[in-house]
Amino acid sequence: MIFGIFLRHPEPRDQRAATIGLCLMLALNLAQGQAAEPTNPAALRDQVAVVGWLALRVELRAPEQAAAADNLEQTAQDLLFALPAGSYDGVQRAAGSASLTLRVDAAGLDALLLSPLAATVAAAGNPEMQRLAAGHAHSLAVKTDGSLWAWGGNWGAQLGDGTTTDRLTPIQVLTGVTAVSAGNVHTLAVRTDASLWAWGYSVYGQLGDGTTGTRSVPVQILTNVAAVSATNLHTLAIKTDGGLWAWGFNNYGQLGDGTTTNRSTPVQVLSGVAAMSAGLLHSLAIQTDGSLWAWGWNEYAQLGDGATTNRSTPVQVLTGVAAVSAGAYHTLALKTDGSLWAWGANWYGQLGDGTTTDRLTPAQVLTGVAAVSAGSNHTLALKTDGSLWAWGSNTGGALGDGTTERRLAPVEVLTRVTAMSAGNSHSLARKTDGSLWAWGGNSRSQLGDGTTMNRPSPVPVTGFAAAPAPDFVVTGVTLNPLDPSANGTFSATVTVRNQGTVSGAPGTVQIWANQTSPQGCSAVGNRSASMTGLGAGAVRNVTVSGLPAGSAGAKTLRVFVDSQCQTAEPDETNNQFIKAYTVRQSRPDFVVTRIVLTPASPRVGATFSAAVTVKNQGSMSGNGGYLDVWADQPTAPTCRADGDTFASVGTLAAGASTTLTVDGLLGGTPGAKTLRAFVDSYCDTQETSENNNQKTAVYTVAP
Repeated sequence: MIFGIFLRHPEPRDQRAATIGLCLMLALNLAQGQAAEPTNPAALRDQVAVVGWLALRVELRAPEQAAAADNLEQTAQDLLFALPAGSYDGVQRAAGSASLTLRVDAAGLDALLLSPLAATVAAAGNPEMQRLAAGHAHSLAVKTDGSLWAWGGNWGAQLGDGTTTDRLTPIQVLTGVTAVSAGNVHTLAVRTDASLWAWGYSVYGQLGDGTTGTRSVPVQILTNVAAVSATNLHTLAIKTDGGLWAWGFNNYGQLGDGTTTNRSTPVQVLSGVAAMSAGLLHSLAIQTDGSLWAWGWNEYAQLGDGATTNRSTPVQVLTGVAAVSAGAYHTLALKTDGSLWAWGANWYGQLGDGTTTDRLTPAQVLTGVAAVSAGSNHTLALKTDGSLWAWGSNTGGALGDGTTERRLAPVEVLTRVTAMSAGNSHSLARKTDGSLWAWGGNSRSQLGDGTTMNRPSPVPVTGFAAAPAPDFVVTGVTLNPLDPSANGTFSATVTVRNQGTVSGAPGTVQIWANQTSPQGCSAVGNRSASMTGLGAGAVRNVTVSGLPAGSAGAKTLRVFVDSQCQTAEPDETNNQFIKAYTVRQSRPDFVVTRIVLTPASPRVGATFSAAVTVKNQGSMSGNGGYLDVWADQPTAPTCRADGDTFASVGTLAAGASTTLTVDGLLGGTPGAKTLRAFVDSYCDTQETSENNNQKTAVYTVAP
C-alpha cells in the first residue's frame, strides 16, 4: 500500500509528510454499510470527551460509479473538506482504498457521524498506547515532544544509555520517537522518519541486526516501519506498506515463517497487516479486513483456535477485530464494537471471566473497551469513559487496587486514563493531564519513583508531572444578524481555543447579552453552551441561538469560558471576550410596489425619471428611511456609483403608500437595461432584507 499522509485542515491536499506517528493508525478495511453507522456512537462520544481526540476508521460511501480510484479519491477529499476547520489531523489513506483513518475532536466526530460520504465510522485503536511500554523489569515512555525516557533494570543494556546500570528514575535515551516496545531484556523504538532502532541483549537475534550479544546504545534495524512489538525473545514489526516482519527465537514457530529456525534478521510473514502483538512464545496479527491470525506456542490454547497444537504459520481466530494484546500464556482481542474477548491460560484469573478455567476459544469479558494490554499474567483494559480496569495475577501489586490478591474479574483502578501498559509484574498508565503513574513490582526500580519498593497502588513517575491545565480562551464572536432588531432574538457563534499544551474539556461557554447591572448567571439574556474535549492548540466554534435583543440602543455582549459561572473567577479577565453591537429600533417593513419610467424608453445621453411607489406593509407607523434607485450600473452595483440616486421616504402610517419621483436618471449606452429600486436606509448591498423589499423595471435605451 502507498500511504498519502495529510496534515491538519485546511490544506490536506497540499501538505504531505512521511511522519511515522500517522502510520501507527493503519486503516482497518472492514465491512461497508449503507448508512453512516458507527460501531457505537455513544461510546465514541464518551471517549473523545475524556481524551479530547479519537482515532477513527471511516469507510467511504462513493457514488455508484465510484469504483474507479479517482472517484474514491475525490470522495475522500470532499469528506475532509466538509469537516470543521481544526477538528482533525493525522489523515491516512491507502491509494485506491475505500477506507481512511484520522484523528478527530468532538466537532470532527459529530461531522463524520452525520456525513453522507461516510458509510461507517468506527474506532481505529489508540495510538497513545504505542508511547508507553512496560517490560519484564524496565519501563519506557515517550513524551509529547517525542523524547524517549527509560528507567528500571538495565543488566542487559535494555535502557539504551550506554551502560548496564539500573536507573531509579527516568533518563532520556532518544529524540524524535513515535512508538516504543519493551521485551524482556531488549527494547525497540520507531522514530519519526519511520526508522526502527533496537538495543539490549540479543541471545537469539531478537534485535534483528544479524548479531547476538549486547547493544548498549540504539542501532538501526529497518526503514519504513509503522509499528513494533517486542517480547521475551522475538520481535514483530509492521512496515508502512502493511507487511509484517519477524525475527528472533523461533523454536515454537512464533515467527510464523513455517519453520522453527531462529532468525537474527527480519523475515516477512504476512502482508496487509494493520496491527500485531508478540506474546511470550506466540504471536498475533490483525489484517486490514479485521481478521485476527495467530501462530506459535499453543500449549495453553493461547492461539484461540480451539486446539493446543503449536502453529508455525498463521491460523485465523476471529473477525471484526480492532486491537490485540498477547500475554505470556493468554491473549485478549478488542472487537470493533468495543467488546473484549479473552482466551488461553487462566490460573490467575488473567482472562477476567470470573473463573480460573483455561479457554480454548475466545470468551467475552467486557464491553465499552477502548484499549487493552496483557502483562505476563495480568491484564489491563481502558474503557471508553477513561476508566482503567485490571484483573489476574497481583504479584507485587501489579493490579494497582491496593492489595496483592489475585482478581478473577475486572476491578477499577484509575479514571481519566489515556493509555496504559502491563509488564511482567508492574503496570504503567498515562492520565489525561499528562501525568504518568506506575504500580506493582519494583525490585529493579521499574516504577521510576526513585525507590525499589513494591507499590500496590499507583504512584507518580518522576519527571512526568501533570501538565498545567489548558487555558481556554474566546478568540472571536460573530453575531447574526449583526444589528438585531429591538425585542427580537439573535444568535452568536463563539470561537474557543485551547491555548494550553494538553487536551481538556472547556466545560461551559457563558454568553451574556442585554443584561442589567450587575451582571450574573441566570439573569435575563444569559445563555450557555457545553463543550466537550478540545485538543491542545485546537479551535472550535459553538453557536448559541435565541439571545434576546431587548430594547434599542448600544449593547455589549460578554462571552467567557467558565464552567462554574463564577463572576469572581480569577481567570475571567483573561478569557472573556467583549462584543459591541447595536439593537435597531423595530420598524415596519417598507416595500417597493410599483415603478413607472418617464419616458418608458429614454435615449442615449438623455435623462429620465422614475416614479416609485413605497408601501408600509407593517402594522405600525414608521420612517421608511431612504429609497435607493439604481440605473445603468456596472455588473457589481454599489451605492454612489453612476446612475445611483436616492430619496427620503419619510414617515408612513401602517398600510399607507407614497409615490416618490426621482429625476435626472442617466440613460447611458444603448440597449436593454434594468432599474433597481429598494428601501434601504444604509445602502448596504449585503443587507439580508434586500431581496424582500426590492423591485426591478426593465427598460431599453434607444440610440
